Amino acid sequence: MGGVDGEDEDDEGDDGEKEKKGNGDEEEEGHESDDDSVATAVEHPDDVQSSDDEDEVDEEEQAKMKEFFAPEEENQSKKKGEMSSFQEMSLSRPILRGLTSVGFTKPTPIQSKTIPISLMGKDVVGGAVTGSGKTAAFVVPILERLLYRPKKVPTTRVVILTPTRELAIQCHAVAVKLASHTDIKFCLAVGGLSLKVQEAELRLRPDVVIATPGRFIDHMRNSASFAVDTIEILVLDEADRMLEDGFADELNEILTTLPKSRQTMLFSATMTSSVDRLIRAGLNKPVRIMADSQKKTANNLVQEFVRLRPGREQKREGYLLHICKTLYTERVIIFFRQKKIAHRMRIIFGLFGLSCAELHGSLNQAQRIQSVEDFRDGKVNFLLATDVASRGLDIKGVDTVINYEAPQTPEIYVHRVGRTARAGRTGTAITLAAEPDRKVVKAAVRSGKSQGAKISSRIIDAADADKWQGEIDELEEEIEEIMQEEKEEKQLQNMEMQVKKGENMIKYEDEISSRPKRTWFETQEDKKKAKAAGRAELNGARDKLKSKNEGKLSNKDRKKLDTMAERKQERTYKKGSAERAGKGAVLNLKKVVKKGGPGGVKKVGRSAGSKKRGGGGARGGGKSKGRR
Repeated sequence: MGGVDGEDEDDEGDDGEKEKKGNGDEEEEGHESDDDSVATAVEHPDDVQSSDDEDEVDEEEQAKMKEFFAPEEENQSKKKGEMSSFQEMSLSRPILRGLTSVGFTKPTPIQSKTIPISLMGKDVVGGAVTGSGKTAAFVVPILERLLYRPKKVPTTRVVILTPTRELAIQCHAVAVKLASHTDIKFCLAVGGLSLKVQEAELRLRPDVVIATPGRFIDHMRNSASFAVDTIEILVLDEADRMLEDGFADELNEILTTLPKSRQTMLFSATMTSSVDRLIRAGLNKPVRIMADSQKKTANNLVQEFVRLRPGREQKREGYLLHICKTLYTERVIIFFRQKKIAHRMRIIFGLFGLSCAELHGSLNQAQRIQSVEDFRDGKVNFLLATDVASRGLDIKGVDTVINYEAPQTPEIYVHRVGRTARAGRTGTAITLAAEPDRKVVKAAVRSGKSQGAKISSRIIDAADADKWQGEIDELEEEIEEIMQEEKEEKQLQNMEMQVKKGENMIKYEDEISSRPKRTWFETQEDKKKAKAAGRAELNGARDKLKSKNEGKLSNKDRKKLDTMAERKQERTYKKGSAERAGKGAVLNLKKVVKKGGPGGVKKVGRSAGSKKRGGGGARGGGKSKGRR
């Protein structure tokens, strides 16, 4: 449905919530007008379970938190919060000169609160709205402490971990600039770049290693000259994203391997339950610092939503092209869930004369870096990206963020729209929202309304979208030809690479065989299971069912998912009492299925699936052939 996946599980859960809500509310939904704004905070059964409820902490949990987190004196906190300049923090002159050269004149709230506490060597949990300067909040105290390190023997003392290569590269660039007036050395260790070059740099024992979790573990286990027993400070940046990407096992391996006496600083724009578990496992009496609470967007961000009515989802490309051709034409980042859709839109943009670059996992690292640099330098107006670009990337002057479809969770939405309106600047976020996106959109609207954010519903004439979609359809044959040519070219490159690899294996056979075999902390099977679990958690029911059946969906599961999608797309009228009775039978069916009950189960399920007939609940549960 319009390229949107991963919503099936939400649909199943929403049905249960609607039944609990009661018949009256369902009738209210039936009266919903086509003129209703997607950005209007109206009551809906999907919203019964407010996201605010998830954040409520009972007394027992508060007691646990009080026992776990280090207390912060009120007057001390107040004094630190009042620091209006870096000079008041008693930083060394080389650090102040570095801050000036980067253009930092006044600390942001997260910086003014974090830097003094970090200098004391305490563990820190930092939460702040995206674009608030978290990177400098941990880099500055690290540099200040390293100025006073013993210098006789070079030693690696700091590790900074980030979820994506692009964020690591950006963090490395910022740290090098801040340390430009010191003798502190850095090493960048990320995938996609030369392993041998990184090993050579690690042999020199740089003071700070900035890495992604996978490549860091690779060096930790396989680079003979690199030891981690001297690590004094560990930083986990964008921790929630690392957990989303399936790095939980990697983080656990790193936390258990590094010295227990280290200082650990964890930073994230959203504080989820999984992040909280990581905090309890890896930090020691941390000080919790919140500058702007969790799941918040910038106050100077304008959020717009374009509602796609049922049956209009397949026109997404037309809507997007209309927006990019007529409304937002420069400095725009467009987010997609899938790499293949991002690449397809890159081809379409090229055919329509729009300058763009793409950024996703199917590109090699050199191509990814080039795409970011081209967009940063203004060589292209549009950056078509997956969520690899949604965390931490600070590209100045991004005017607009467009969501081709709503992301899987409200947390990802916060990070996507956080690419604009950064560090006090203004920006606009526009989301194409269809029915399956309702839950995430409602959560975003509710959160924005509670913060006083500027939220509006943008109406785009259907004729305009149809016009552009028609032009795209006319070029469909050419688009397919381009994609086929690219596929063949890629296959040819892979063949050439395999031939080159074979030649090298023969030429350097003795040298290769003499090398120790590289090891990993888990087997290939464990890696696949962890990856599948992470994908299932993010994308919902379809992937979960596939993982249970070794990557395949049974006919029963497929019919179940299709019926759920059908309900979402086609239920646009007021339901009768008989139909609601059938809905109740579906809820009872779930309980029977869990117990493995046979017999009447199929009959009840069929009755619920025959909504389009308007049939009654009791009689509609007849034979399966009658429904077909």
